[in-house]
Amino acid sequence: MVNGPGATHYSTLTQIDRKNVGQLQLAWQFDSGDEFKGSELECNPIVLDGVLYATTPKLRVIALDAATGKLLWAFDPHHGLPVTAKQRNRGLTYWGDGDQRRLFVGVDKYLYALCAKTGQPIPTFGEDGRIDLLEGLGENAKGLTIQATSPGVVYKDLLIQGTLSAEDLPAAPGHIRAFDVRTGKIRWIFHTIPLPGEFGYKTWPKDAYTRIGGANSWPG
Repeated sequence: MVNGPGATHYSTLTQIDRKNVGQLQLAWQFDSGDEFKGSELECNPIVLDGVLYATTPKLRVIALDAATGKLLWAFDPHHGLPVTAKQRNRGLTYWGDGDQRRLFVGVDKYLYALCAKTGQPIPTFGEDGRIDLLEGLGENAKGLTIQATSPGVVYKDLLIQGTLSAEDLPAAPGHIRAFDVRTGKIRWIFHTIPLPGEFGYKTWPKDAYTRIGGANSWPG
């Protein structure tokens, strides 16, 4: 169960309790070496089948042996280029079906699908393993800021993803979109600011959907 009942981060495990928690000792630690001036780390790692998956301050995706901290693989979306500006990232999303196991992570305006075993992009997802989140948002969104700073939610074969957009003007729309986990194709879109003819459109200024910022859903 992810994050415990109701996403409360509560665990029903009883091996560690108030009586012995003070006796815990460090088993291992891992230093990514990716810190830089002004960097930050908000990733909530996930552990599956004995492997810990996380992102680093430079948004590399890493897989560690959860028992020893040994690095199993690392994926660098920047391909070795220097990173000096931070982008907030709160973690990854996992999807599995049979022998297919995928991780999804947002870097800048891109959403990547990686093989959980190797860390390599899935070539059949989007274009060579990633999709451009600006695509499908219309002409008004070109050149504007949009990022997937928080992991999406997996429901069956859908990755339901919100994004961060600017809170000033002009801004990319804050649509919530469902992507096919296998292909990256958009399966449905929810417009946070209604388009003409949609429910609630008349409660907004007539052209709000073309330029208003901040009406987005960025949490997981």
